[in-house]
Amino acid sequence: MIIDFHCHIGQSKVFSGKSGTAKDIVQLMDKRKIDQAVLLPAASPRKPKYYEDALEAYKEFPDRFFPFFLANPREENVCDMLEMVVEKYGFKGLKMHPSFLGVAANDREWVYPIAEKARELKVCMMIHSDPSLYATPWQIGLLAMDFPDIPIVMAHMGFVDVIYNDAAIDMARRCPNIYLETCGVSAEGKVTQAVKEIGAHRVLYGSDMPFHDPAFDMARIEYAKISDADKKLIMGENAKKLLESLRK
Repeated sequence: MIIDFHCHIGQSKVFSGKSGTAKDIVQLMDKRKIDQAVLLPAASPRKPKYYEDALEAYKEFPDRFFPFFLANPREENVCDMLEMVVEKYGFKGLKMHPSFLGVAANDREWVYPIAEKARELKVCMMIHSDPSLYATPWQIGLLAMDFPDIPIVMAHMGFVDVIYNDAAIDMARRCPNIYLETCGVSAEGKVTQAVKEIGAHRVLYGSDMPFHDPAFDMARIEYAKISDADKKLIMGENAKKLLESLRK
C-alpha cells in the first residue's frame, strides 16, 4: 500500500499557477500506483478555499482521499470551521502554512487555540516547515512540546536545506509526537538519517503532487539506505496507522 501524505488541490502560486482536478490527481496516482492520498487545500492563492475543493474531491473519490482543512489563524472563525468539517464531513486533520500566512508556527495567540481545538477533536496537525522566519523546525518543535498529545506532521522535514533537515530530525528525537514528512527533502541521505535517529515508524512519504510528478519523491525513499521493511512503513503503513488512530 502507498499513501501519499502531501497532495494538493487548488491553484498554486509557487508552481506557476498550476492546479489539478480531483480526476487529474487520481489519474496521476494510478500512474504511480499510489493507493490513497492526504488532500490539502493549496495555501498560496489570494483567496484560498479552506475546505471546499478538498471536500468535493473526497465526495467524488471517497476511497482515494483523506481531506484536510487549511487553517488560517487570521480567520476569526477558524476553529469553528475546523470543528464543522471534522464533525460533519469526517476531515482527518488540518494543514497550516506559516510562511504564506505570516504567522509563526508557535504563536501562542493565534496558533495555540487551533491546536487546542485539534486536541479536542482528536485530529492531527500538519505544519509546513522551511528556513523562513515563521516555519522553522525549532518553532514546530516548541509547538509539539506544548501539545504532546497531538500528532504533528512536519511537512518537508525542514525542506531543502540540510541544516534544517538536521534540525527537524533533532526536534523529532525530542518530541515523540512529531512525524517527519519527506516531500522536498534535500537528499535521500537525510531520509536514511531520520530512520537511523528516530526510527522508520515516524517518517511519512509525501510528494506535493500534482504540482510535479511524485516519482521524484518516491525515488528519494527508494534510494535511501534503509531496509525494505522500513520503506514499506514510510510509503504507506505509517500513514495508515496514523490516520486510523485519529478521532478515537
